[in-house]
Amino acid sequence: MLNQFNKLSDDISATGQIFPEQIDFIKESGFKSIICNRPDMEKPGQPHHANIDKLATENGIEHAYIPLQPGRLTPEILDAMTKALETMPKPILAHCASGMRSTLLWGIVNVKALGVDTVITTARGAGYDLAKFRPVLKNFAK
Repeated sequence: MLNQFNKLSDDISATGQIFPEQIDFIKESGFKSIICNRPDMEKPGQPHHANIDKLATENGIEHAYIPLQPGRLTPEILDAMTKALETMPKPILAHCASGMRSTLLWGIVNVKALGVDTVITTARGAGYDLAKFRPVLKNFAK
């Protein structure tokens, strides 16, 4: 069973780990792109991103692999996420283990435009508590 799609905007939703057998449902749900923010081999039993990429491509869904290891945010990851959110067909489904990293990346990329409070409130409405990341978001809001 697929995790809930947690809507962050009209264009992007976050969710926990997806599996290859869920690609049909993701397509039927209207998603045009998938962003994987979870590094391969993080936990046993986790599908390799290439398997999801292959099935997504076969189903006409674009796929980007932008892994974020906890505590290892880099300018390259932010640049890749920014580019993906700007250029990939929408709507986009971003996923990681729980959806938290995907939501945090979305928040950092959008904090200048939306403001810290709006990012935190929007994330909370989608089921993710970014309050502990307020200092990080403030830093990227400058």
